[in-house]
Amino acid sequence: MVEISHELVATAVRVLTAQKGLYEQILKLARQQSQYVATGQSEELMTVLAARSRLIDQVVPLDKELQPYKGRWQEILDSLGAAERQSVAGLLKDVQQLLGDILAQDEVDKESLNRQKAQVGAQINRAVSGTALNKAYGVKPQSGRTLG
Repeated sequence: MVEISHELVATAVRVLTAQKGLYEQILKLARQQSQYVATGQSEELMTVLAARSRLIDQVVPLDKELQPYKGRWQEILDSLGAAERQSVAGLLKDVQQLLGDILAQDEVDKESLNRQKAQVGAQINRAVSGTALNKAYGVKPQSGRTLG
């Protein structure tokens, strides 16, 4: 077991609390993002993505501060008193849950965007191969015969 200083605990609590707050904001934006993806509101979607990017930029330095603790959380928790352990463990659980929710929401949106892309592609293909377009350009449909 490793001796864990009060300073380390204070840093972990401060950083995890800040990270949790940012992840809550990102999750809120991810839910807005889903609405805009579903309704095809591209401009609003871009605004939300830009806001998310700014929040993620704030998460990066916090993540770097937590780097020395990663892979050692159980060791750290085991060395804490009951109150500190409960506080840090609760924050870790909250941060992990929020991150999981964000990633799950993003995956749903990605699948939705891929479906929309496929549908638009199919519509374009139908339009391009349609007889109205051929007529507009004076192209006669081929009757299945080959010239030779």
